[in-house]
Amino acid sequence: MKHKILIVDDEENVRFVIKEAFSNSYQVFTAPEGQAAVDIIKKERPTLVFLDIKMPGVSGLDVLRMVKEAGLSPVIWMLTGEEDLELALETLKLGASGYLTKPFDIKKIREIVGNAITDNEQKERHDTRGDKPWIVKGK
Repeated sequence: MKHKILIVDDEENVRFVIKEAFSNSYQVFTAPEGQAAVDIIKKERPTLVFLDIKMPGVSGLDVLRMVKEAGLSPVIWMLTGEEDLELALETLKLGASGYLTKPFDIKKIREIVGNAITDNEQKERHDTRGDKPWIVKGK
């Protein structure tokens, strides 16, 4: 199974750069705005989502909230053009895995993708074996 990545950003060049970096190895979806992102996440169940915080209409924070409320669990990395520590902390509290400011280094994006895919594959192996290492059994 090919892992799925979703890139959500109102800037076409951001979507293009990330998609081009991974389309040979992964199934890559893009969305220019938040509601389309939610629809794709519900339908395609991507492993990893790069999500712009500030977009017209449904914001990245709104998408993050909706995804978590729906019980979906892709790895979500927030993208933004502004350095805002308070906003970064809010996204982490809402369940984002991390926060990147634009312009970003494609090497960092590759590292994030590699880590997310590896973590997901390890989790799938544990789930299929019925081995839940994160559950601590009482005496």
